[in-house]
Amino acid sequence: MDLTCTIDKVDGDLRIRLVGDIDIDSVDELRDLLQATIRRPGTDGLRVDLLAVTFLDSSAISVLVDASKVAEVEGCRFLITRPRGVVRKVLEVTGVLEALVPPD
Repeated sequence: MDLTCTIDKVDGDLRIRLVGDIDIDSVDELRDLLQATIRRPGTDGLRVDLLAVTFLDSSAISVLVDASKVAEVEGCRFLITRPRGVVRKVLEVTGVLEALVPPD
């Protein structure tokens, strides 16, 4: 399955809704999208909605962590929202969940 996304605005933050798999084949595009969005003038916050993501690998985790670091430098709030199932478990096991996902 390919990765697709939509961007909208929620409570003053930009939200990127991702659908599909995030893996080595899609991470370059995702990295570019996240960094460009974070650096977009007027972006105070970015929420990456993972509800419809069915798989992510280590390259995807690296992209998400890198994006959070870029956001910190740019003064932009960066959150991962609604990870479910295997995606949530992978974020937990790698220690990324607490750093990037707000508590329920």
